Amino acid sequence: MARLPWATKTLRVLILFGVMLGSPAWSLVGVDGSLGSSQATVRSVSALLAADGTPVSGEGVVIEAVDEPIQSHPSGEQVLRLAGPVDGLASLDPSLARDISTAFIARQVFRGLTRLDANLEPVPELAKRIEIAPSGLDYTFVLRDDVKFQDGRPISAEDVAFSLTHALDPDTAGGDAALLGGPTYLLDITGAADVVTGRSDRLGGVRVVDDSTITIRLGAPRATFLMKLAAVPAAIIDPSDVARGGAWWRSPNGTGPFEVVAWEPGERLVLGASDTFFRGDPALERIEIRLGTNAFQPFNLYQNDQIDIDTLPQDAIDRVLDPGSPLRDEVVQTPVFALYYVAFRIDTPPMDDIHIRRAVQLAFPRVKVAEVSMNGHAGAADGLIPDGMLGREWTPMIPAFDEAEARREIAASKYGSPAGVPELTIYSAGGGPAEAFRDVLQENLGLKVEVVSLDWPEFLNGLSRRAFPAYGLYWLADYPDPESLLWTLFGSDSPDNYVDYHNPVFDRLLQQAAAEGDNERRAALYEEAQQALLDDYVVLPMYDDIAFTLAKPEVRGLEVTSMGILRLETVWLER
Repeated sequence: MARLPWATKTLRVLILFGVMLGSPAWSLVGVDGSLGSSQATVRSVSALLAADGTPVSGEGVVIEAVDEPIQSHPSGEQVLRLAGPVDGLASLDPSLARDISTAFIARQVFRGLTRLDANLEPVPELAKRIEIAPSGLDYTFVLRDDVKFQDGRPISAEDVAFSLTHALDPDTAGGDAALLGGPTYLLDITGAADVVTGRSDRLGGVRVVDDSTITIRLGAPRATFLMKLAAVPAAIIDPSDVARGGAWWRSPNGTGPFEVVAWEPGERLVLGASDTFFRGDPALERIEIRLGTNAFQPFNLYQNDQIDIDTLPQDAIDRVLDPGSPLRDEVVQTPVFALYYVAFRIDTPPMDDIHIRRAVQLAFPRVKVAEVSMNGHAGAADGLIPDGMLGREWTPMIPAFDEAEARREIAASKYGSPAGVPELTIYSAGGGPAEAFRDVLQENLGLKVEVVSLDWPEFLNGLSRRAFPAYGLYWLADYPDPESLLWTLFGSDSPDNYVDYHNPVFDRLLQQAAAEGDNERRAALYEEAQQALLDDYVVLPMYDDIAFTLAKPEVRGLEVTSMGILRLETVWLER
């Protein structure tokens, strides 16, 4: 799920935490409250909504949660051991979660109105009933009767309204809205922009009807809204926690299946099973998460039986997948909705010249880098949208490697020759693929390229402030829709458009896609928008990723999807 992924110093960014498989937990219900006969044929919430976010029936839609007990057969000590971020954990406030590691941990402690199911469809979680008006603008959420904070207090609609507002309030991030995770997911709500910009302290599109009922009005229909509502920044928090001030999130009164038991900054975080979670007590009694230097070199920790789950580093994949490897049967291989790319500000030299932008695309052997540098364990990315998203393959046109043509492009630029091209500075967290990009351009074209490697918090803050002329980043889709890559990273009005890119044609196509009711036409608009972006050479996609997840044989109930692992309450250990 995550906002910005946690990067490492290897070519392969280690992806561990994303979305966890689970069985569908919803049913279609008639407007009179009776169980609809279409429950057997309608397989997903998205099937109920047109691509423009309006119900396909032309009438209102009601979705009811269906209770499904968690199946587990634990034996022995139920303590799961993990390695968390080496850079530590800055906060567990869901509103500030902007990287994979933080979002994963926060998700165990806090939950929201919806979640993503096994098919990456949004389904009710803390809500038991979701009503969508025929217009697609108004959503009514009725909370489950048994949802509580971890101290036993019932969760109310007022708590939901407070939490959504908190996720958009600049004061949550010390006055800097750029540090918030909430705007990416919640700007569809009427009045959200006013809260983010400080024009209002009230989220106008949210109305509390009674203790268990809340309505949310959107500025325009949006089929992806329930997906976004499943994101960590939309989780429900206790207003009294925030009122305590300071680092309240070190001992929060959460809404998820696990609660904070102990936290030693930079060393470890211990989560314990909560006895108030509506789905029942998790089988895992405790989750011990290493932090800081204790989490360094997680593959070594895994091999030494000090953690139970890890992701294979690039240089160990072939060795572990060898038929003679004792770890081979512990690997799950999963294509993920993620890629590494380099993006450029096109208002800053030397990338203000489209000839230079085109030259670096032509001179970079994406296929060779993916095959050689990644040892065949990742494919060259042909665009931003990963194959498999929306259940289809994507076929953008991207220039093939042509060094001679790249040199002609440089000659046609206003700089005239490689010697005349100003130095290009690329920022990244840990170097990795950005350094491969630098080496190729310097060797093949004689361009001057510097890679500035920052630690993750500094890199993240620089991105948020749009301070970099170019950056290299591994990005895991926030939700399983092209919008989460195209609009999020390059839409003119996106809070995560880190290079201030503005292309009216691109924006218009995205707007048309958001309002298009036919899914095939919507996909075609996304493909056209992606091509417009690629034709501007503002982004160089490098590789699509495949996750190689390691799990000890005693870890049961763990599933991995194209967005990784999400929840841990369905996991148990057989020791």
